[in-house]
Amino acid sequence: MTIRFLSKIEKWKDFSNLSPHPIEIGGEIWNSVEHYYQFKKFENSDPTFALELKNTKSPKDVKKLSLTNDNFSKDWDKIKVEVIIKAVREKFETHSEARDLLLSTDDEELIEANPDDYFWGEGEDGTGKNMMGEILMEIRESFKENYYDKR
Repeated sequence: MTIRFLSKIEKWKDFSNLSPHPIEIGGEIWNSVEHYYQFKKFENSDPTFALELKNTKSPKDVKKLSLTNDNFSKDWDKIKVEVIIKAVREKFETHSEARDLLLSTDDEELIEANPDDYFWGEGEDGTGKNMMGEILMEIRESFKENYYDKR
């Protein structure tokens, strides 16, 4: 079986970077993975905008605001996967209910059902890279040894 997730799919919405799960990285609290990710995208190229993103209340609003600026940090394409892995791992390490949901998927394939995103999601025609799904499956595997025995 394959599990398709997106912030709009109620059962699996906690897999989305838009889920309201605060994380702590570098001694700072971020309201969501999306807040951290979007901040990092602009922190070197447009620090004022990056702070505006960090202080935006909802993850959806952060994403929407980020789309108004294309002045990404020069090395963004090289570091964006590393940035998201760090934030997503922190989310699932911090929030046991989200981690338990991830572990409950066992060995199912996870696909971000985003028709507009061919990098993080599957794209409209299913030919996308599904990097978000791949990252979640990797994190799930690393957690299996550490958490299954403790439940």
